[in-house]
Amino acid sequence: MKSNFTLNLLKQKIFLLFLLFTTGSFISCSVVEALPDAEYKKGISNHKEKSVKIYPDWLKRIIHIKSIEKNTLDLFVFEVDGTLVRHFKMSEGDHKRLSDLDRGAYVYQVFKGDEMSESGKINIK
Repeated sequence: MKSNFTLNLLKQKIFLLFLLFTTGSFISCSVVEALPDAEYKKGISNHKEKSVKIYPDWLKRIIHIKSIEKNTLDLFVFEVDGTLVRHFKMSEGDHKRLSDLDRGAYVYQVFKGDEMSESGKINIK
């Protein structure tokens, strides 16, 4: 009896996921790191110098940002036209969530003091 109930529940979940995929209710996020010109031409990326780890949670439309730098960082998120959307001051181990961004393209920049340490693009579809 339990196995039929479990099987029916599993079928219902699969059907709901199918409906979500086919109706376009899933909203995806992606993050693209910008490389300096010299590294871009060589096709390499030095991951040892990353200050933050940025990754999407595409089911919840949240961008997670974790600081891995020992020093204090400034993280800025801009719209493509240059309008500042968010600014975070982050210490080592800080974890921030960007959850209320509208669909579109955004640019992020990370600064250590007065020097930009990394930048990239965030796409929310």
